[in-house]
Amino acid sequence: MRIITLIAAGFIAACGPKATPDTSWRNTPPEPLAPRAFQLPEASTGTLSNGLTVSVVENHEVPLVSIRIAFDQGGWTDSAETISLASAAMDMLNEGAGEYDAAGISKAAKALAANISTGAGADSASVSLNVLSKNLEPALDLMATVLLEPTFEQDDWDLMLMDRVASLASSRNNPGSIAGRAGARLRYGSTYKGMLSSEESYEALTTEAMANWAKTHLTPGNARIYVGGDTTLEAILPLLESRFGAWAGEASTAEKPTTVQPNVDATTVFLIDKPGAPQSVLRVFRRLEINELSEDWFDFFMANMMYGGMFSSRLNLNLREEKGWTYGARSSVSTDYTKGVWSAGSSVKTDTTADSISEIVREINEASDVRTFTQDELDNARGYLLGSRPVRYENAGRLLSELQNIWLYDLPEDWTVALADNVRAVTLEGAQAAWTEHVKVPELSILVVGDKATIEESLAALGYPIVHLDNDGNPLEAK
Repeated sequence: MRIITLIAAGFIAACGPKATPDTSWRNTPPEPLAPRAFQLPEASTGTLSNGLTVSVVENHEVPLVSIRIAFDQGGWTDSAETISLASAAMDMLNEGAGEYDAAGISKAAKALAANISTGAGADSASVSLNVLSKNLEPALDLMATVLLEPTFEQDDWDLMLMDRVASLASSRNNPGSIAGRAGARLRYGSTYKGMLSSEESYEALTTEAMANWAKTHLTPGNARIYVGGDTTLEAILPLLESRFGAWAGEASTAEKPTTVQPNVDATTVFLIDKPGAPQSVLRVFRRLEINELSEDWFDFFMANMMYGGMFSSRLNLNLREEKGWTYGARSSVSTDYTKGVWSAGSSVKTDTTADSISEIVREINEASDVRTFTQDELDNARGYLLGSRPVRYENAGRLLSELQNIWLYDLPEDWTVALADNVRAVTLEGAQAAWTEHVKVPELSILVVGDKATIEESLAALGYPIVHLDNDGNPLEAK
């Protein structure tokens, strides 16, 4: 044992003291890599004999094909007497078609390793297919049956009706869902996206009305076909022609909504009571007079990114990182057939509800006055958007959705291609001017879903009028 110790000591002495490594390089971050060129996949376009436009985006990395038959018809076609008709009609396509019932459609799709989905939103509807490329032809046959031969059986609707009524009851008990429904009513009134489903509206729908809606609105005149994945325009056109070339029907003459009036002319708090809630759901918003076609759209878009559009934005760093009142706070700007809506939102601890609203408003004000946006903030937002953009196109569905939006909202044909250059062209002065012009604190709607008994007094101290709403966004009678 002593011999080993002496040998070890002699070895250490022979080696001498270790030299201190030079770690000064750690103090200087490396220069960023030069940006690599990003080439968007290009879409090829063709036409079926009935005039239906087909756009194809190729991606041969995996043997999958996605096909979407999109319609510019959706919930906006509903009336006060037929709320949710478009949604119900589209969901019923998958419940029975041709010789298949719902189980038969599902079984046939699974046998082909395919998925067929149908549905309608406020602005559009679609029938979509995802399938292995080797099974494309039989899967297209099934897709054509679902779209062109729906049966609209009463028994199927009876089951779906029960499911929808149960989901509605559940949504009225969830603070996030309550905020979504009430927020839609506040933004759009009782029209367009503000037409909320109810037990009565569901029960008023008939399978005959659904069949008539499909016959009127699901026509090639209202449609486009978008294809992505392991195929080519030359290969897919004849397959689509044989199944949809004889499909006939003109475009609908129904007029899309174009304008919605602001719901307030002075900042107002709208409070929905959720007794015992440990958190309050906040939604702060105002309607805009701009959309993607406006000259200062990208200026405003980038201003919003700096305010609350990403993790490192002012709003999130304030409410989450500095104060710890929430897991996250964000703001966004969105558009539809009407002009845009700017909104900010979060779920915060109940006892910080009023303070969180104050901070949201303070950040809005300061961004227009004492703490305007900086060039570093703009560069960070631009870098985030452009740096993360390529990965979003790993799936062909992203580009197909953007092509669909170009069609739905009459955007320039080069909208997607030119987006990066438009973002790069935004100046700090332009972003600042757009923010100051379009987000005005005296015209905000502030929706709060939380425990009224705990938060009402502090909300009143903010100095804004308070309007009490039920879970569907309807004003309650003052007590």
